[in-house]
Amino acid sequence: MKFRRAVAVAGMCTAVTVGAAVTAPGAFAATTYTMHTNDGDPGGRVTFQPDGDVVTLCDIESDGWAVYLKVTDKTAGKDEYHYTIGGNGNCQTFRKSLGEPYDLDEGHVIHFKICLDKDGRDPSYCDTSDWANAN
Repeated sequence: MKFRRAVAVAGMCTAVTVGAAVTAPGAFAATTYTMHTNDGDPGGRVTFQPDGDVVTLCDIESDGWAVYLKVTDKTAGKDEYHYTIGGNGNCQTFRKSLGEPYDLDEGHVIHFKICLDKDGRDPSYCDTSDWANAN
């Protein structure tokens, strides 16, 4: 009888341990930052995931405007890259695995500037944000 009780207790402990291990990863969900252009009906969106330095720029309105993004390492004081994309529904993704300049320094503050651009010379409806590249 003592043997059966010990096996039952051991089984319950294993179930609790396995259950905790299965649910634990949810606590470590990846951070994703999002920002839109600063117009009344935003035409552009940028997202940033520090894990993998994943930056996605999208044109989300059929409005004749392209979306411009400038990425700056604020900690190091240097421009990293800029990109323009146009056409409703078009997106471009950059990531660390592409190498320089898309491999952003860990622990640095990264400055993002997103704008709409009509003619390639005069960005408008800009919004900016500083996000930590901490992962």
